[in-house]
Amino acid sequence: MVFGVGDPDARVMFIGEAPGADEDRRGEPFVGAAGRRLTQWIERLGMKREQVYIANVLKCRPPGNREPAADEIEKCSPFLRAQIRAIRPAVIVALGRHAGMLLTGTDQDLKLAQMRNRRWTYDDPGAGLQIPLHVTYHPSYVIRREGELPPGQRNPADDTVMSDLERALRVLRS
Repeated sequence: MVFGVGDPDARVMFIGEAPGADEDRRGEPFVGAAGRRLTQWIERLGMKREQVYIANVLKCRPPGNREPAADEIEKCSPFLRAQIRAIRPAVIVALGRHAGMLLTGTDQDLKLAQMRNRRWTYDDPGAGLQIPLHVTYHPSYVIRREGELPPGQRNPADDTVMSDLERALRVLRS
């Protein structure tokens, strides 16, 4: 089981979709290639990985590393919601479509591009929480895009994520 890691008093919480093979082996979220990219982004924002909290929607790796199924998300969401209640971050960043769909609470089947650049609020009335929520690309997606680019070409998806993250962190500075 890959539960979560980071500062229990973190002001920023990053939430991905599910553990990968490296995460499954180590029992810690975002430790493989996607984790290294997330750490780079966090450091580019002037923070350290130890200052944030990192979790996933699913706590176990889906068979064959497939996308999470709706019933798996439903079964794991109470654990994630409990983590959010315990951490009480000032801002949440959803990494990828599945995390975005769960956390926005929308019943529409949105594409990630439709979730980005919108004002969302993670709402948990039972806990009295209304937390600004930002949705951006998952680090794995950004890494895959790099593989499609000619050598040496700057990855526009990486710039997009940094722009999204900077927008999310404005909440902390205001």
